[in-house]
Amino acid sequence: MISRYRLFLLVLLTVCVSIAVFYLAKYPFLWSLLLWTAGTFIAAVWVGKSWLKVVLVNLAAALFALSAYEAYLWQREIRSDPTRLQGTYTTEYFMGDDLLGYGPAKAKTAVSEKYYKDELIYSVRYTIDEAGLRISPAAVEPELGCVLFFGGSVTFGEGVEDDQAMPYQVGVLTGKRYRIYNFAFHGYGPHQMLAAFEGGRVDEIINCRPTHVVYQAIIPHVERAAGLTSWDKHGPRYVAGADGVRLAGRFDDDEVNPPWKVWLTKWLTYDTLFGKRRPAGSDELHLYAEIVDAVQALVRLRYPGAEFHVLIWDDHGLALHDRVLEEFQARDLRLHRISDILPGYREDKSRYELNIYDHHPTAATHAAVAEYIVRVVLGYQGGSSSHQGGSSGDGTS
Repeated sequence: MISRYRLFLLVLLTVCVSIAVFYLAKYPFLWSLLLWTAGTFIAAVWVGKSWLKVVLVNLAAALFALSAYEAYLWQREIRSDPTRLQGTYTTEYFMGDDLLGYGPAKAKTAVSEKYYKDELIYSVRYTIDEAGLRISPAAVEPELGCVLFFGGSVTFGEGVEDDQAMPYQVGVLTGKRYRIYNFAFHGYGPHQMLAAFEGGRVDEIINCRPTHVVYQAIIPHVERAAGLTSWDKHGPRYVAGADGVRLAGRFDDDEVNPPWKVWLTKWLTYDTLFGKRRPAGSDELHLYAEIVDAVQALVRLRYPGAEFHVLIWDDHGLALHDRVLEEFQARDLRLHRISDILPGYREDKSRYELNIYDHHPTAATHAAVAEYIVRVVLGYQGGSSSHQGGSSGDGTS
């Protein structure tokens, strides 16, 4: 009788502490698994029946194995980014956006400082105009057209000043004869680009007919387009069908993320195997390529004569790299490989990065890419009164 009473109290205590852990801890499943491992082992010591003792010991071993794997994932996540950010970037910068999921506060300048321990990696300012875009140089008359840039933090210019970002430098290198619009933002993917076109955001902001639309792609955009990120909770959710892609809601819709699934995402093991931390596969790759192709079709339809170009950071060390290139080539995109733009990129890409702890491009890298866009994509010749169209097919040939 005493043994049963003690077991009841043990179970009750374990349950109560587990509930408290889920409200207080950032990684509650790790601590709950350890708690249940200890509780199960104690119960195994207390019980007298040999068969039940064997069952409880094996259960404790299984729970400990799960705890160990959860701890490994926790440590891997902590070590994946040992940097920290400071400044108004962390407090007054990011805002909710019903169409794109999130975006910057309009008409604001944010200070962003990034550190590794006490080492300053960069200290820059991001100036956002009244339309919610990072500023670009004002165009001068007569204008040759306007160029729209899309992408994530690489295109936006994370880690560099306003006038060092690639879109801004394109404006400068063309003598400010093109009107530049930088629609990129930290963490964005192609789904935000497509939503900006379909939702009317692009036409609300621009006051010209685009001659060129440039999307700068990175392989992780495959995961972003499928909603496999922690930061883009309310982003536009597209699904692929026989007729292409269609907007099906938001990533955080209840039918996609019911409360039980949101609760389970706190379990790193589950999230790594089945949730947002899982690697992208064939379905996500197909969706990504279809979204980019849908933008190309929209550009052709809405802006006759405008060219849609894709610059891809072709990192051969990443999964899906070769398949992304195959999908793009199959869709007859004007494709430009960064490895063909930046000398020695495949051999040593670190020379083009800010820091070993931050792989965003340096200002000099932005300048090199901008020069390529001006020369090859825009076909701009300084002093010319008209622009020449960019190359067709693969822009690196």
